[in-house]
Amino acid sequence: MSDPLAVFHCDARTIWAGGQNQLLLLALGLRQRGHRQWIVTPPGSPLAGRAGDEGLDLLPQPYRGEADPRATWRLARLIRRHRPDLVHAHDPHSLAPAALAARLVGLPPRGIRPRVIGHRRVDFHIRPHRVSRWKYARGPDRLIAVSERVREVLLENGVPSGRITVIHDGIDLEAQPPPSGPSLRARIGAGPEIPLVLTIASAVGYKDHPTLIEAAASLRGREPMTRWVVLGEGGLLEEMRARVRSRGLEGRVHYLGFHPGARGFLPEADVFVLSSRTEGLGTSVLDAMAAGVPVAATAGGGIPEMVEHEVTGLLAPVGDGDALAGHVDRLLDERGLARRLADRARERVRDFDIARTVERTERLYREVLAGHPYD
Repeated sequence: MSDPLAVFHCDARTIWAGGQNQLLLLALGLRQRGHRQWIVTPPGSPLAGRAGDEGLDLLPQPYRGEADPRATWRLARLIRRHRPDLVHAHDPHSLAPAALAARLVGLPPRGIRPRVIGHRRVDFHIRPHRVSRWKYARGPDRLIAVSERVREVLLENGVPSGRITVIHDGIDLEAQPPPSGPSLRARIGAGPEIPLVLTIASAVGYKDHPTLIEAAASLRGREPMTRWVVLGEGGLLEEMRARVRSRGLEGRVHYLGFHPGARGFLPEADVFVLSSRTEGLGTSVLDAMAAGVPVAATAGGGIPEMVEHEVTGLLAPVGDGDALAGHVDRLLDERGLARRLADRARERVRDFDIARTVERTERLYREVLAGHPYD
């Protein structure tokens, strides 16, 4: 067995989303492999709460933006105290403080610094100012891209190819949490005969909820009436609820907000839909595939790396609500097709087992340390 590693996992977000869940799954997997870890995150964040519940060591770290010098100095002091081998920054706002703090620790006379790993989970272009370009092109020793599409965007934005490693996000294929509280159908007053379309996605711009709502509007005349349920929070939640009202879709489209056990509702769904304009990968699609729910999605970002059209799901062009609605209609009508796609998707999703993600990340850690000894 190789020597255990010591790792700081840094995350500046104060919400719970896919990136925070991936951090937690990675840390739990690395713990099983015998590694020492600390979760560096704002006090009171959802990540702090869940990591604490799992018995992971917490180091509270307030962040006031990535240019906060106090966050950098505090992190440097924590690094000196605990001496991790690596500092892994899981979100954009923790990356610059991590890279700068590691360099502060490495200044003479000590000259010892941990290696820095950054994580890029979105396929947005890097902002064209110096801090962002330095942060990604030179700040970390290695960047993890969660999909080939994310890697392509990083290359387009000037990040050297040798600094990028693609490691897909993963899900725990062994865990299928039961739903907590009333069923979705009970929550919206829908009987078992009513087709149920489910989306699990934050109410943010790149998830493109307007296209989702247009798809629902396109199926307005379908009988029996299809009900659409959307789980997730975000800054556009109330705006999307207002859009539903303005399109006269109350009673058909239900924005229920965040639910911590959202994955447990998947077996109730007849179809899972994701309408993203861009997407690093989209692990909610993986959750649906693992649960045996047929998927209709847009071909945004890294989604086609999970879903192959007509093989493991159906893909519509980005922003095309009518095409997305047509795929939903087809999956509801052609149940033999829906079952074949879902069965193949269950086989495909094995390639995204979190155990593989953990193993590949550990291998990357050791590669970076071996190629770059402390200086």
